[in-house]
Amino acid sequence: MEVLHGNQSGSRHSRRRSDKIALGENRALDWGRQDSDIDLLPHSPLAIADVLSKQGGFLDLVPLNVGQSTVSPEEGEHSTPPVTESGSRKTRRQRCNLLTRYDAAELWRQCKKILVENALIKDKGDRQLYLAAGFISWPDAKDNAVRQRAPLLLYPALLVRIPDEQRYEIRLAGDTPEFNQALVLHAEQRFATKLPVHEDQQPLDEFFAQVAQSINDSPSLQLEFDIALGSAALFHTGAHSGKAVQLPNLPRYFDVGLAMSITGNKSLSQLNAVLQLIPDYSRPDTTISPEPAPMTPSTSVAALRKYAARLAAEGLDHVEFRQLPALPAKIDRWTASIRTALESQTIHRVLQMPELSARELIRLASIIELVDKAPASIEQFGHGDLSFASSTILLRRAQHQARLIEDELAALQEHFVLEKVPGKSQLLTLMAELGSSIEQGPDFVDADYFNARRQFMEFSTHKPANLTSEHRRSLSQLAKVLRFRELFVNNTEYRAALGPAYRGLRTDWTILNQTSDYARELAEVLQSETLAAQLLRSWSDFRSAYSVELDTLQSAADACRRLLGTVGTRWQSQTATSLADHAQLIASRLTDWGCAYGPVDNHAHKTPAMVLSSFSGRSRDDMLVETQVDETRMRINRQLQTGEIQREQITDTLKWLSAAGQTAAENDSDIDTIVEHLQIA
Repeated sequence: MEVLHGNQSGSRHSRRRSDKIALGENRALDWGRQDSDIDLLPHSPLAIADVLSKQGGFLDLVPLNVGQSTVSPEEGEHSTPPVTESGSRKTRRQRCNLLTRYDAAELWRQCKKILVENALIKDKGDRQLYLAAGFISWPDAKDNAVRQRAPLLLYPALLVRIPDEQRYEIRLAGDTPEFNQALVLHAEQRFATKLPVHEDQQPLDEFFAQVAQSINDSPSLQLEFDIALGSAALFHTGAHSGKAVQLPNLPRYFDVGLAMSITGNKSLSQLNAVLQLIPDYSRPDTTISPEPAPMTPSTSVAALRKYAARLAAEGLDHVEFRQLPALPAKIDRWTASIRTALESQTIHRVLQMPELSARELIRLASIIELVDKAPASIEQFGHGDLSFASSTILLRRAQHQARLIEDELAALQEHFVLEKVPGKSQLLTLMAELGSSIEQGPDFVDADYFNARRQFMEFSTHKPANLTSEHRRSLSQLAKVLRFRELFVNNTEYRAALGPAYRGLRTDWTILNQTSDYARELAEVLQSETLAAQLLRSWSDFRSAYSVELDTLQSAADACRRLLGTVGTRWQSQTATSLADHAQLIASRLTDWGCAYGPVDNHAHKTPAMVLSSFSGRSRDDMLVETQVDETRMRINRQLQTGEIQREQITDTLKWLSAAGQTAAENDSDIDTIVEHLQIA
């Protein structure tokens, strides 16, 4: 029996970096066709789901001309019978057929090709045979007719040759499938879409239903219920270590808006190159170049490339030229929709959060079902701080302490009638009187002893003739538990974090947990604890206003998605107002460029990325950097001339960006490190 694992140990000299690049990380976002891939025809999703849900499942590779006698190039005449689909349900769940696009001879050669290619891989992780289940696809930036495909789940598999039956089968190793985290990040950054994360033991039908629901509002993304067999490097091989990069502290006159506009859609290397070529604005004699004179429309190739470079510098390299004339008007409608929503009663008066981020606005418009299923207790016990993760921890601690105190009190009921126990001060006095009498012994008792014994008898379940040190110890334990109960009931931290539902030992923990769970669900769906807290603080008013203005909010959310898909998803963490302002700036520039360059009729269906694809390597980078420098200088000069910004702000911002870019480069980080820092700022 011949088995392909794809992870044999061995000498390091056999490792080929080119293979790792060709068959590894790039397949996370583009599962392209490799020579060794085995093409599979449509199949039964239910049958595949059954096998994938079992440990040690089998998938039989069936040739296209199954049942006909064929000749293998190596083994001679043989036939490949399919696995029967009759029999018990259990048998069908353990094994099913995968119909390929090849005849028996070609299928045999394809399997041998995988064996030969992977035989050269000796280091663990350089290549692994995977069965990819489910794909997300989207239009290629260079050609909308071509779609990129990225796998969702990848099951480690073994390719096993069965010589006696002249066939190959796939055996699932039983490992937990790898989830494509790179696809999740890509979908959120480029398409502003949050894909659900696959959890262990989650049924496949439930997971794919969640994926389909998450991309329902994205016209670019499609879910393909398909499977594929191929090799790739481990998808987590290239993940960074997660070591935090310590960026410099922000200077006094730092301007976040200017920094965001400069970083734009640049890569880290482009940002560092642009910062080196920008003039020193700290010098008062630095000349401010005026706006360039309007250009005469030109249809030359050079003008087309310059136009494409300008669009690429603003992150519009994916937009077809034919869409540009109508884009400014669309941006005006989208921004107007966003500004209308920000002035709505729900956001402006009830939530009082006009600075909502674009992501928060999108999430807010999508929680109608969550609002409808709110528990009845939310009206009375809804409390903003319940939305915070720290409050959940605090709730668990409070519930645990309450259980301990109740257990202690239950144990003391054997000795005392708790309803008759005197106040704390009287109990302490009783312990003091009883203690001195017991220490003197029974021959020296006085009136204080008899008075203490009488009081003790009033709330004791036993009526002893003489009180001993054991009775005093029980009193001491009772006093301690009562003290703990008093501290617990009056705990200001619990009252502040858990709200009116917290009532000490009389707390209804079921209701409080239900309210807390709902608050946390709100925070997770909104991806903002602050927004969820504000929503709960004004729940009644919010629900009334939200139901009336839902259409307005959903229109604004759709406008945000379209703007993010146009100008770049890095703006999703910025305020919706900032996104609208930036989009308006892009719209004005598109109008100016439309007049300058004229219609691009001969290349209407192309994108700037397709035009710039004629450049490669250094020449393309130089052209983009040159265009980005020009655009950045014009933007800074315009703001400086209109008084929107001062030289001190420009100087401090450029210095910080330069230092941050150098730090990120030294730590092998990327532009996202700087952008995330700016978003926090």
